[in-house]
Amino acid sequence: MIHKLAVKLTSYIENNSKINKLDELEQIQYAITTILNELFKIVILIILFSVIGKLNYLLFSMLILLSTRLFSGGLHAKTLLGCLIWTTLFFALTSIIAPLLPRLNQSIYYGLSLFNLLVIIVRAPYPNSIRPIKKKKRKQYLKILAISFSIFWTYIILFHINNSSYLNCGLATILLVSSQLIYIKKEV
Repeated sequence: MIHKLAVKLTSYIENNSKINKLDELEQIQYAITTILNELFKIVILIILFSVIGKLNYLLFSMLILLSTRLFSGGLHAKTLLGCLIWTTLFFALTSIIAPLLPRLNQSIYYGLSLFNLLVIIVRAPYPNSIRPIKKKKRKQYLKILAISFSIFWTYIILFHINNSSYLNCGLATILLVSSQLIYIKKEV
């Protein structure tokens, strides 16, 4: 259904604009499909986490995820259903389980944060096979952004969040983002 809608929107753009090159139309269709898939996923997640009373944790985790993973990259499922399942599992860990954990010793949080930053520095960005990073300058730019957002969120989480539930939620989000970079081989 999403694919059909993306095809119709791309066809509309082709017929009502000066864009007619196949490469450009394929890029537009890919972008539309990606946006529609993400919107579908976000709506499902918001409904689900609202029903179980964990919407605040979901939104906090989602904010961290979107601002770090966008630049660091990570694993991608091959289907929308697979992506929805993995994303739901991701947010179940960060927004349901992590907030239930007790507050840990501060040195553990510092150690995990340092580990996260090292992984981001060494492994980011991880390109997507559909959207490879071809230019070295672009790769460096994405790496700098991934590192910057990771440092920003680590600082906010460690030094400005006193609530252990949000502390654990935020740190779990960053750790799950960086752990994806460890277990994937760079193919692209």
